[in-house]
Amino acid sequence: MVVILLPFLIIITFLLLLVIVLFFFTVFDLFLELPYVGAKREMVSTIVKLAQIEKGETVVDLGSGDGRLLIAAAKKGAKAIGYEINPFLIAVTLIHTKLEGLGNQVWIQRENLWKADLAVADIIFVYAKRKSMQKFEDFVYKNAQKGTRVIVNTNPFPNVKPQKALGKIFLYKI
Repeated sequence: MVVILLPFLIIITFLLLLVIVLFFFTVFDLFLELPYVGAKREMVSTIVKLAQIEKGETVVDLGSGDGRLLIAAAKKGAKAIGYEINPFLIAVTLIHTKLEGLGNQVWIQRENLWKADLAVADIIFVYAKRKSMQKFEDFVYKNAQKGTRVIVNTNPFPNVKPQKALGKIFLYKI
């Protein structure tokens, strides 16, 4: 009887630990300027279309979450660099990247996105709460190179008019 229950108890313990970890990171995200919000397939497609990613370009995703945009950019031939501090989301990104065979095109930096090297970027992806967009606008325009394309999801920059918009996706050029 004990032998039969042992695998069941191990599985239940593992699932409980997984729920606790997921709960911790969900609560942790609520206090960040960049809460995790997984982009839907249509949104990713629109972002990639508006970005006009070309082979060999470097894409930087500020708060890369589960890596959907990084993987989409890498599939277009870009070098994709994500900045993410949530270790669970980094693990998800690494698993997806490995499964897609894009490990040599996608890099994840586990550090604060305000330390991101935007000078290397041809394209920058931004998603943040409306109240943080001024800070992002200042950061991007101060640190990115002239000619860099910036794709902003949902909440536009407050002081700069986008060059183009598709729904709630906005394109800016530095």
